Amino acid sequence: MRKALVLMTVITGAFAAALWRAPAPDSFAAAERARLRAHFDSVERELRARDVPGLTPTQRVARARLLDILRSYRLRGIFPRNTDFPDRDMPTFIDYWGKRCGVAYLMEKTGNEDMVLRIAATRNNARVPELKDDPEVSRWLAANGIKLAEATRIQPTYGCGTIHGGPCPASTAYKWATGLVVAGNVTAFTLDALPAGRSSGARGIAAVGAGTVGIIAGLPNLGQSGSRGTLGALNTGAGAATLTLGAIRLIGNKQTKRESRVSLAPWFSARAATGLAARLEF
Repeated sequence: MRKALVLMTVITGAFAAALWRAPAPDSFAAAERARLRAHFDSVERELRARDVPGLTPTQRVARARLLDILRSYRLRGIFPRNTDFPDRDMPTFIDYWGKRCGVAYLMEKTGNEDMVLRIAATRNNARVPELKDDPEVSRWLAANGIKLAEATRIQPTYGCGTIHGGPCPASTAYKWATGLVVAGNVTAFTLDALPAGRSSGARGIAAVGAGTVGIIAGLPNLGQSGSRGTLGALNTGAGAATLTLGAIRLIGNKQTKRESRVSLAPWFSARAATGLAARLEF
């Protein structure tokens, strides 16, 4: 009984910790916007001050216009977020809500929307140097008097957090992982809830294992907002329920075995003598 109480206390504590949600970093929006505006301001000043003697008059005009667009993009202050890799900063051509990165915005405003959509569909997190083999990108750079290194300088990385556009969503991989984990927990929970039999111990162990996996998969995302937090709570809740049932099954199975080691029964002899017969199992 004491072991059961200790185990249930540990499970309850783990579940309570899992349900605790860390507050979202409210300052992320302002800090990220300030960081990106400072980046684009620095890049614009740097490129405007650069001497470009090799450009034709047409390229010079296109380059100046491109830097004017970059300035309007900076002042507009609507930047994308990286939801494909929420654990680290990465380039993002078009984010979950359709916001364009600096390079994508420049391309689109100079009449290359199809190119932007194609890159976003095939290489959305590519860095500019990775696009050097794209003929359409090369033509765009040449037409606007921009070198590959300068476009690379324009392109920043983007983070993920609670900023304009809503909470950071769960990635497709985490959605699939959640489906598998929850399905495993539901299966283990259902099997463990069936009447006990010879395999009750194995079912209890399987349930504890599946529940532990669910909690591990859910805990890192409980402090997140949006679908990541929702799926994290689903993983953790299903895991905690399955783990609890499995632990109860294992404890009950041990107690049953312990109680069945000693048994008493009436005893009758051939000479009409009566008494109690005790049996001890090892």
